[in-house]
Amino acid sequence: MVLTYKLTSRDLAEVRFAVSPVAEMVLSLRALREPGRFPLQLGWIRAVQPRVAELDWEVLRWLVNDTMGSPDFLTPRPTSPLTQLADELQVIAEVDRETFERQVVAVHGELPADLTLTIDKVIEALRQYWDAMMAPYWDRMRTLLSADISYRGHVLTQHGTGAMLNGLAPAITYADGLLKVDRVAAVSRTEAVDGRGLVLQPSLFGPHAVIPFDPGAEPILGYPPRGQANLWSVVEPPSQQDLAQLIGTPRAHILELLTHPRTTTDLAGELKVTPSAVSQHLQLLRRTGLVEPQRTGKQVLYRPTELAALLTGANLS
Repeated sequence: MVLTYKLTSRDLAEVRFAVSPVAEMVLSLRALREPGRFPLQLGWIRAVQPRVAELDWEVLRWLVNDTMGSPDFLTPRPTSPLTQLADELQVIAEVDRETFERQVVAVHGELPADLTLTIDKVIEALRQYWDAMMAPYWDRMRTLLSADISYRGHVLTQHGTGAMLNGLAPAITYADGLLKVDRVAAVSRTEAVDGRGLVLQPSLFGPHAVIPFDPGAEPILGYPPRGQANLWSVVEPPSQQDLAQLIGTPRAHILELLTHPRTTTDLAGELKVTPSAVSQHLQLLRRTGLVEPQRTGKQVLYRPTELAALLTGANLS
């Protein structure tokens, strides 16, 4: 069945992209439930298998149904590519009981008879799930999702919104103000975006596309990002020696020291070189997307980017 979004010229101009950590977490339950439907994520599925039994499945099993649907309150519409998990969990925590129960029943047809399901229990189960299953791999996942958004932005700029929309996935087509999403809805429906803003969200756990479960929900469309086939091909990050050969020993050492944001002077003291020498290395690392500056008062601190974390295997704080 098909979901059709009606887009005016204003709606097309206001299409925006976002990344949702909590949506990736909730949608990843699909892959654990039916691994055969997610061949590109088998690397992740295999890696997390030893932790699966430790999770609170008494609660988690109510977060996705047999047809891979989830209550919409679990996937609040993200606001930007920089959306943080803590902010999304806070939005979920504020869902009222009526909405909570109505959406669980809409997805499952009933509430659990042997469990008092509450928002607090759901959030606790999600936190546990994130720490065990997602956090160790999130930097790698987020880097791929962010890279896809950059690519889509380039297509939009060079070829227009229509070309960008038509390139998202085979199940997604756009023509004459109608954005059609195939193989996603139980019953075909047409909804007007009507100035509410359409959010496009790359998702590793939506083989075709992902849409809201409830008709009339805030417009959002998940689509499969490019490059998934290579996401899990590199299991281990390069050694420090390999990294030094790739980018040079001084710059590899700087990345090693950036376990937290640091100033040029701080790094210079640690390396026992002049601040100007460190500054030259930092500028090159910045131009190649491996570090980013952040101003705190009169100080400029440098921190590694997601690309650097993917390259070094470090966890971003």
